[in-house]
Amino acid sequence: MLRAMGNGAAGIVLALLVIVGVNVYGGLLVPVGTTDKIEKIEGLASAGSSAEPELSFAELLQQASADDGKKVAKKCVSCHTFDPGQPAKVGPNLANTVGHDKGSKPGFAYSAALQGLPGNWTYEDLNTFLTKPSAFAPGTKMTFAGLPKAKDRAAVIAYLASLTENPPPKPQP
Repeated sequence: MLRAMGNGAAGIVLALLVIVGVNVYGGLLVPVGTTDKIEKIEGLASAGSSAEPELSFAELLQQASADDGKKVAKKCVSCHTFDPGQPAKVGPNLANTVGHDKGSKPGFAYSAALQGLPGNWTYEDLNTFLTKPSAFAPGTKMTFAGLPKAKDRAAVIAYLASLTENPPPKPQP
């Protein structure tokens, strides 16, 4: 019976040694209280890895490819059509959008939020709208969350401009 208790006690001691060993070894790998240093290092690494300076929207739009925009716009085809003459879906047909009156395309019932917006769709307005539609036009029926990447927005807008008869000139950087 003592022998059995001795084996049980030895097991407990061994388990405690394993726990303490793992804790000590883990502390050597990732020291406690160094998360701020790790975050600083990660921040420097991500800042240093950016080979190109951040470009303005006008610069991105000048460099944007309509072909790239067509690829990004595949996210939109479940709700929108793009070729002139195609009927509206859940959202309006987007041909001839750039420079066109906001909320006024024939054949689509716009929300009051978009109908109430004055003026034409400028490149800048489209950029802001595509960033987060609900922020640009609170109350819009468009439930799309937006395109967080400025490069993607510029590409989609370049694509929309390519589908527009006589689009306005792109803003200069």
